[in-house]
Amino acid sequence: MVVRDSAGIEIVENRIPGWAADDVWTVAPQPEIVIGGNDAPASLGDSTHLVWSVTDVAPLSDGRVAVLSSREKRVFLFEPSGEFARSIGREGRGPGEFGYPEHLQILPGDTLVVWDYMFGPVTYFNPAGEVLRSWRVDVGAVVAAVRKPNQRSPERVHLPMSDGSYIGQVVLLPVGSIPPPDVPYRVPVEFVRIDSAYGVYSLGRWEQDEHLYSPGVHPELPFAFDVQLAAGDDPLVVYISSSDRYEVHQFTGTGALVRIVRRTAAPIPITTADVEEWKDRVAPSADWDAWDQVVAALPPRDFRPPVVGLLVDSEGYLWVQDRADPGNSVWSVFDRQGRWQGTLEVPLERLEWVGPELILGVRRDPATGLEGVEGYRLSR
Repeated sequence: MVVRDSAGIEIVENRIPGWAADDVWTVAPQPEIVIGGNDAPASLGDSTHLVWSVTDVAPLSDGRVAVLSSREKRVFLFEPSGEFARSIGREGRGPGEFGYPEHLQILPGDTLVVWDYMFGPVTYFNPAGEVLRSWRVDVGAVVAAVRKPNQRSPERVHLPMSDGSYIGQVVLLPVGSIPPPDVPYRVPVEFVRIDSAYGVYSLGRWEQDEHLYSPGVHPELPFAFDVQLAAGDDPLVVYISSSDRYEVHQFTGTGALVRIVRRTAAPIPITTADVEEWKDRVAPSADWDAWDQVVAALPPRDFRPPVVGLLVDSEGYLWVQDRADPGNSVWSVFDRQGRWQGTLEVPLERLEWVGPELILGVRRDPATGLEGVEGYRLSR
């Protein structure tokens, strides 16, 4: 590891992991918690219809697991055994009801907070499902706070914070032009943290959502470059990576860049089989002929993005997702100072929450499309 300073910004270059042979973290090979999916115990009845379109997963202090479903428009609580305990909220526009719930937080005291899509209500529940309070983002105040020429104001909460602030995404509009056809295009954006008084703290400009803009051609690209973002710890820390290189920028809650974390890692090749599997997964019935012609004319892309996800665990460690495949993912762990500790293979497609001794995430059966929430014991 090499640490150097550049204009007050610490740069941490990681070449070898810090874990010694006797202190390597491990993930248990079998899940301790199974909710829904094909592997749910038959004795618990059929809960698979509840575990669908999962947007967030987090545990309560008593071991129950909260699962937010955007399709069912409810929060479901499950016992650690996987048994269904209760539902919270429902579809609607009244108190304690959701239009399209997008984010779930568990605050101290097991207060559950649900953030609705766009700038819908933010509702606080107790574990019994009773509404404690609710509030809405003042859209006019947001627009006034971030208004600048050639940009579109945030339209939704990108990532909520425990103090009620949130990170929004401001789209920077290209001047007088439509994205060029038949080449990959990434939308320029600025991430901003907006506090409860509508103070705005910039987290820099980035490029988001790589797509093709060609009439009649499927717009997605396999293993596309994108912006990854995560936040947590106390005091608040925000991490952002453009995914172009193995590099993560660490900001304070007020937008000051304090550290750049890098890691030397072997690139992961993209094979023809990888691309064909991706096609079958994202749009199995699509006509790919026109897409193949456009992509064949582009400069070849030989390797996957080095960073495909970020997460801050309950202890303040940064988890960087190096690889995502159906059914599993690979994560490198960094301490608060940006020092690479080691790498873990996690038997989950999506990792949603990491605590002192447990990880929670989502696995999707590639054959049936059924989602299941699983929890694995983590040994630190």
